[in-house]
Amino acid sequence: MEEKNLSKNESLELIARMIKETRNSMERGGGNIYLLWGYLWLVVALTIYGLLLYTGDYRATWLWFAMPLVGYPVMYFMLKNRKRRATTFVEAVISKIWIVIGVCALLLSLFMFVNHNAFPIMFIMALLINAGVAMSGLVIKFKPTIIAGFVGILLSFSLLLIPGINQILVFAAFSVIMLIIPGHILNAASRKAIAAGLDATESSSKSNKVSNV
Repeated sequence: MEEKNLSKNESLELIARMIKETRNSMERGGGNIYLLWGYLWLVVALTIYGLLLYTGDYRATWLWFAMPLVGYPVMYFMLKNRKRRATTFVEAVISKIWIVIGVCALLLSLFMFVNHNAFPIMFIMALLINAGVAMSGLVIKFKPTIIAGFVGILLSFSLLLIPGINQILVFAAFSVIMLIIPGHILNAASRKAIAAGLDATESSSKSNKVSNV
């Protein structure tokens, strides 16, 4: 079977369609994933801050590992309940971006427990995750995610100026900027798209009834 060579316009159209499909997919379920990680991040960060403030016991920082232990199983069941479909190339690219970022974040966290003063962990983590959010937004051309990512990158440098455990409060604020706000925007877009789809279906149904009369 001969392979069909795509023209420049056809290639651009194919890429645009994949980006649109990925964005639609994120709108249908991605908002809840953002909210899961955003609120989990916020709760864990504030809990650690409170424990450090009132007990001074730095073993409380082990609670950061509660995020993947709780988040990944919940996310697995959330994704499992979504309608099965083929994964687009754009979705695969985004997935690989976050795999690399996840591995880097894990290695940084483990190394910090060996050498607590090796580097400014909060700053590097915030910069790394915000870069991932910005790259994901640029790939799918979703403005709220792009803005959240780049605002987060700029604000990450504030962590270099804030001393002690107060960095955790700023780090917690990133969960709101990067995940919670974009998550609610995605869910709002999803509800709007579903409502538009229902309106189109009802309109088509009415037209068919009229034509059958």
